[in-house]
Amino acid sequence: MVRCMDGEADLSLVLWSTDIPGLVRFLERVAGVAVEAMHPGYAALRLGDSRLIVHGDEAYRGHPWYTALAREGVARGIGAEIRLRVDDASAAFSHALAMGGLSIQPPNEVEGTIECQVMGPDGFLMALWAPAPVPAR
Repeated sequence: MVRCMDGEADLSLVLWSTDIPGLVRFLERVAGVAVEAMHPGYAALRLGDSRLIVHGDEAYRGHPWYTALAREGVARGIGAEIRLRVDDASAAFSHALAMGGLSIQPPNEVEGTIECQVMGPDGFLMALWAPAPVPAR
C-alpha cells in the first residue's frame, strides 16, 4: 500500500457502531486487529497497512445518516462487505460464532484461499480469508 507523507494509509475504513468496545473486541479476537487508540466514541485499529476507525453515532450528529442510523440501527452494515485476511479462517470463524456472530457461509476453499462469511456486531458482513494450506508432497 502506498503511504502518505504523514504515514497515514491512503485508504481508511470508518465504521459507525452502537457498541464500540464490543465491535473492537470482536475484530481483535476474530481478525487480529491491533488497537492503536480507544476513547469514548472512537477507536483506531490497524490490520497490516490498513486502518479501521470506529465511531459512535454521537461522534458526528451532522452525519447525513445520523437520524436513519438511530432509527434503523440494525441495518447499518447493509451494502458493504469487509474482507479481512486472518491467520486461520476456520479458527476465526469459530471465534466469531462464539462471540455471537451469525454464520453466513462456513469456511470453504475458494481459488487458493479458505474463506468464510459472518455477520458481526451492528450487522457488518465480514469475509474472513486465509491462503489455503499447500498440500504436502
